[in-house]
Amino acid sequence: MAESGKVDTMGTSKSGMVYPSSQVTRREHNMSKKHFTEEQMLALKGNANVARVSKLSISFTEEFKRKTYGELLSGKPIWQIFAEHGLDTEALGPVRVLKFQQFVNDCAKRGDGFRNRNRWDGKKEGCEEIVTNNHVKSLEHEVAYLRQVVEFLKKTRQADSEAKK
Repeated sequence: MAESGKVDTMGTSKSGMVYPSSQVTRREHNMSKKHFTEEQMLALKGNANVARVSKLSISFTEEFKRKTYGELLSGKPIWQIFAEHGLDTEALGPVRVLKFQQFVNDCAKRGDGFRNRNRWDGKKEGCEEIVTNNHVKSLEHEVAYLRQVVEFLKKTRQADSEAKK
């Protein structure tokens, strides 16, 4: 790192991705996710290449991911691709842009498409199944506990009736 805190790698990350070194400081590089402002979220939602955006994250359409990969293969820098598609790289931040480039390259290497791979593969049914499985386990535990309570009450009632005799 340079003394000023700016990245001094001539604008290239360890993985070989190029970025404007004047935009990335040591602090920005180590920060957790950059939050979007309401204005930035509105602008991003208005872009046809954006599938979803929240304060912390952004998802791009599969079509945009395919186009980006093709343009990366032709030698275009990721910054230029984003600018040509109307995406504000300053609002996104350099880390998010470079991670997207890495994601697109990884998707291409895997060969199973450019969709987001999350825990439930984008299907709500998977989420419901996990909740259901956890719920079933909880109910099974509750039934076992209640059976023990019933047995305890039977024994205390029996002991009370024997004591009265």
